[in-house]
Amino acid sequence: MRVLYIAGAGRSGSTILGHILGQFNGCTSVGELWNIWRRGLVERRKCGCGTPVLECPFWNPVLERAFGLPLPFDPRDVVALGDRRLEARSLPAMAARRLRGPRGDDEYLDLLAPLYRAAFDLSGAAVLVDISKSAIYAALLAGIPGCDVRVVHLVRDARASAYSWLRTKRLPDFGDERSMVMQTPVTTARRWIKAQLLVEALWSSRTERYLFLRYEDLVAHPRAAVDRIVDFAGVDALGSPFVGERVVRLGPTHSVSGNPARFSSGDVELRPDDEWRRAMLPGDRARVAALTWPLLLRYDYPLRPAA
Repeated sequence: MRVLYIAGAGRSGSTILGHILGQFNGCTSVGELWNIWRRGLVERRKCGCGTPVLECPFWNPVLERAFGLPLPFDPRDVVALGDRRLEARSLPAMAARRLRGPRGDDEYLDLLAPLYRAAFDLSGAAVLVDISKSAIYAALLAGIPGCDVRVVHLVRDARASAYSWLRTKRLPDFGDERSMVMQTPVTTARRWIKAQLLVEALWSSRTERYLFLRYEDLVAHPRAAVDRIVDFAGVDALGSPFVGERVVRLGPTHSVSGNPARFSSGDVELRPDDEWRRAMLPGDRARVAALTWPLLLRYDYPLRPAA
């Protein structure tokens, strides 16, 4: 089982990237699959195909094969278990499990393994594209026997991510007028730092399974960037959705979670989103830069970008 995993912070372009990769032959995009328990089964949000996850023609059979329906457990318990396992303080315990080898005592992994196997079997895919972003979750997946995880570390300028979190965006997951949650620039900056450091700590040394990509380079040269990812993942390059250097033709995917871009279909032009340079409040920009400047410089972002 090969998983092409997009890791990094929120609002970094992972949803549209996953949507694009899911169009290639042999690829199935599952969105933020770690969120199937909370958003798909507890909150009953829509799959990327437009139907609730439990009624989806793909996920309903996957869940049936993996666990049987009705589910023999409460998904809220899995949400709580996952929240504990995905905390940074769980890393020492994760390392200890690796040292002593597989012993069949990992309750969370025992739920993930049949879920991913069923998704592979019923999709017929050679590669699942998972945009769950958490570096710790990716490391957990790598503990599933036979699971080949390859990580794309997707980074966007922290100031652009912070500005995106301040925008009001409609949330189509429920079919009503709800909006996505917002968060302060300082919160975004702290979470952005944590995400990058965890990806680097857990994955950057695995050179054959780690690929670094800046969002800004993706949207500047989308076809070249995606071709690089396809080659890294060993994906069949046939069936490319590109109908031009910057235009992709998107069809529906069975993404269980992600931002509204996962519902996009038809021809979509990829272009830089740099509104933050002009519209972000100077104080917000300064606060984010003050917290993130070492990593901004590490990733070749200017501290004083042009407007």
